[in-house]
Amino acid sequence: MKKKFLLSMATFACLSFANLAFAAGNFSVSADELDYNLKTGDGTAKGNVVITQDGGTSTCNSAKFNSKTKSGVLTGNVVADRGDEHIVCSEFIAHNENDVSAIGGAVVTKAGRSISADRIDYSKSRQFAETVGSWAKLRDSDGSVLNAAKIDYNMKDGIAKAYGGVTIDSPARNLTASSDSAVYLTDKANGYVELIGNATATQDGNTVKGKKLRLNNSNVAYADGDVKIHYVPKEQPATEEKPSKKAKNKESIA
Repeated sequence: MKKKFLLSMATFACLSFANLAFAAGNFSVSADELDYNLKTGDGTAKGNVVITQDGGTSTCNSAKFNSKTKSGVLTGNVVADRGDEHIVCSEFIAHNENDVSAIGGAVVTKAGRSISADRIDYSKSRQFAETVGSWAKLRDSDGSVLNAAKIDYNMKDGIAKAYGGVTIDSPARNLTASSDSAVYLTDKANGYVELIGNATATQDGNTVKGKKLRLNNSNVAYADGDVKIHYVPKEQPATEEKPSKKAKNKESIA
């Protein structure tokens, strides 16, 4: 049976999920097999790897790291948690202290909102996430989903930009929409989605088309450029027609 080792090093920077980066500070690594070179700072961990730092925990099948360059690679069933932040991927690469990549079915979740893609590159200093690959998805806390070929997400300002074959499906609002590209301001109070290029939005059977559409959180739509609207009035319940006074008099005379 392989013995589990525990390594603690104040000089090494480990995964900190709060900023999706390697951050300075104390950390610990436990694994079935652990090898560390004090001179070069290179280390490897295999089997049931658990990395903890400042209240955050990351688990994976294996890891390689360097305490001097603050770089590393976590592979196999990578899961990282800290506070309300959660990341899942097949491989996590820390290129340096600032720039990281989540690769292979990557999903990053914070405050009920998640972004998914084959690969997500993240810059700590810019608080900026960029998807890489042929698909990307942004899921909101109410279940609404925005799909596109690529999504850039500025987490600091709460602005997501989507490119290529944008579609939106919001069961909570009975809304579907599509466009060539989109800008999504995630602020709950003043948020909106701006659809750009071949924009179409349908809600409750009513459809609006234009070169540009803006849908705000109060379900108000603003359209611009070759606007077309298809409105389906709601059916009113049928009312029973009351006989006129004249008809009643004729009946009584008869």
